[in-house]
Amino acid sequence: MQEIEIEVENDHIERLTTAKPILALSELIWNGYDADARTVRVEFEEGELTKLGLIRIQDDGDGIPIEEADGYFKSLGGSWKKKGAKTKGGRFIHGEKGQGRFKAFSLGENVTWISSAKGKRFSITGQISNLKTFKISEVLSTTSKGCTVEISDVQKDFRIRGADGFGDQIRDVFALQLYEDPNFEIVYDDEIIDAREAIRSVTPYPISATIADGSEINATLEIVEWKRKIERKLLLCLPGRFNFHSMSPGIQARGFDFTAYLTADFFQEMANENRESLVELDPSAITLIEAAKAKLRAHFRQKESERSRSKIQEWKDAKIYPYEGVTSNPIQRNERQVFDVVALNLADYSNDFEKAPPKQQKFILQLIKATIETGTSTLPTILEKVIDLPKAKQDELAELLRKTTLTAVINAAKAVTDRLDFLKALQILIFDAKSKKQLLERSQLHRILAQETWIFGEEFNLLNDDEDLTSVLRSHLKILGRTDLSPEPVFDTDGNAGIVDLMLSRRVPTATDHERKHLVVELKRPSQPINEEVLLQIKKYAKAVASDDRFVESGVVWDFLAVSNGFTADAEMDARQTGKPRGLVAEYDEPTKIRVWAKTWGQIIQEAEGRLTFYRRRLEYQANDAEALKYLRTINASYLSDEVKAKIEALEKEESA
Repeated sequence: MQEIEIEVENDHIERLTTAKPILALSELIWNGYDADARTVRVEFEEGELTKLGLIRIQDDGDGIPIEEADGYFKSLGGSWKKKGAKTKGGRFIHGEKGQGRFKAFSLGENVTWISSAKGKRFSITGQISNLKTFKISEVLSTTSKGCTVEISDVQKDFRIRGADGFGDQIRDVFALQLYEDPNFEIVYDDEIIDAREAIRSVTPYPISATIADGSEINATLEIVEWKRKIERKLLLCLPGRFNFHSMSPGIQARGFDFTAYLTADFFQEMANENRESLVELDPSAITLIEAAKAKLRAHFRQKESERSRSKIQEWKDAKIYPYEGVTSNPIQRNERQVFDVVALNLADYSNDFEKAPPKQQKFILQLIKATIETGTSTLPTILEKVIDLPKAKQDELAELLRKTTLTAVINAAKAVTDRLDFLKALQILIFDAKSKKQLLERSQLHRILAQETWIFGEEFNLLNDDEDLTSVLRSHLKILGRTDLSPEPVFDTDGNAGIVDLMLSRRVPTATDHERKHLVVELKRPSQPINEEVLLQIKKYAKAVASDDRFVESGVVWDFLAVSNGFTADAEMDARQTGKPRGLVAEYDEPTKIRVWAKTWGQIIQEAEGRLTFYRRRLEYQANDAEALKYLRTINASYLSDEVKAKIEALEKEESA
């Protein structure tokens, strides 16, 4: 067995054997490319103890002739791979002769090259434990050609499989070769790396930069724009587009996916001096890179302008653009400009929007237009929630909008969330230790509840607000359509007119539609518990109705309700009578059905929340103190306690901070 002794110092070899996986694999693929291979395959096999046991790079190129093997492996570099050299097939040669074989040892401890060329087949084997000696096997006859590199005893489970996305990194390195040369392909982990179909365009630019000594260095910048999302990169290349360094492009290019290749002889000079790893610290290299970035910015500014005009015209042709004609009004012109920026950003960054049917796109664009015109600050939230809907939910929204209007959907959702916020706000008003002491019964609590009568039942409408029993009778007779009875004054059992806080009424759906239900509410401020005196007062109102024939009507039920934060011990006993619903303190059946109730605000709020539970869960909404205070901020400040006003003021300061 023949041996080859390497004539390079160990420190130079060791520098190569610490290469990153992307550089090691790229070098081995370049070797196949330089051998005029049509196909290079990168394959992986699992080991007994590791997921990665063997790495195989196989090509169908010219192979290594046995008579040239010694020269290939004996020293680094070589005259045939100098700048500008071409292969027999006319390809520009990449890299530096011999580096690939040593970088292979950064992946595994043992590397074998199996070459078939000119009818002869043999292998060359090296081990990381003795990198200055390679062994050549016996030579056999063959009719095939090509070279296979097998890397075994892999040092660790590198994340270089196709499933790890490593094929995309290989694609970036070889994109231009794959794009321009139809006779070259790479199959990485059983997947053909797609560059020709994935690339939208390739644009070359000459780049020049004046360095510190006044001389000029030149380069070529090639911008590859992709049809799909990729990680943006600026790749620095030796002549022949051999990538040796990857960096972020460091520019803004809204909606564009690209890889930029900067190729320069200057980089080759750095590599010859083993300084390529310091490229981002070299002043001359930095100057050249900044010139390339400036060209990148100019390129994409032009592209963005062209694409924006094209996209807007596309929307106009599809009749989904929400504006027509031109406008001379400066405000409207500004609104259109804002709309164009927002809508174009949406088209760039949302695949869901681009894939949506035209009707849904039109709806979203109309929504953006309306939001901009009203000056609302909720646009980001609206876009996030509407655009990020899963496909199934988008279909549900489309079907819902077929049945009703967007305005109706929004109004329904807002009604529920407003009510949930009000219930939370009411708890702050009547349960907060300071607020409940300050809250006044008639001028504050009463006034707020007159606008929120649904809390006593969704079906109730307000008929009387802080009026006497005579007014209650008038309302009752009016509902029934009875004008034959004179509304003489109504007095309670003590001969007083009696002022009721709220009278609510509803029609009960029946076949005859004659049944009615009235609710008369007596409100007490939170600091005053329901006692026997309060119960006596509400019972007097009930008896006044029961004893007045003008109130008598078949199919009408009267409920009288006293509400406060709590009960005295005696009143609590009346509200917990055996065999009766909790809170029912009296009930009269003749001559008309009348019931008297006493409940706490806790009970009222709990019952109202129960009616809203289904909708709250569907909306996935939970009211909190901040939202409750925002709700209270919308009502008349004179209805609020000083404590709640202070809380609202603190919230406003926090929002403006």
